[in-house]
Amino acid sequence: MFIPVRYRSIVCGKLDAYGKGARVKSVMARKKSKAMHEQEKDLRANLLKLAEACPFHVANPEDCPLFPLRKMEPKKRLQWLNALGDSDLAYLTSYHRVCLRIKKKSAP
Repeated sequence: MFIPVRYRSIVCGKLDAYGKGARVKSVMARKKSKAMHEQEKDLRANLLKLAEACPFHVANPEDCPLFPLRKMEPKKRLQWLNALGDSDLAYLTSYHRVCLRIKKKSAP
């Protein structure tokens, strides 16, 4: 089957739109990797702030999943946060986002 040169990059991932031999897949993978790295960096920064105190109470409520973490020394806290995987980071960040919305709505 004949594939015109300008479309080979889409099908084969080896040539750019002009057939000059650029690796399209690797460029796209790097862009995706960079975006994912930035997202993970943002999640870690958000969680680092959440590890200090609840943004609503500006304290450490006992019903929070980060309650024991907030009692740790800052160095231990950072080690614990750095050991978390992407899915755990995303879960804890979204949990706190939802919790904050609920507390804001129910506040007098």
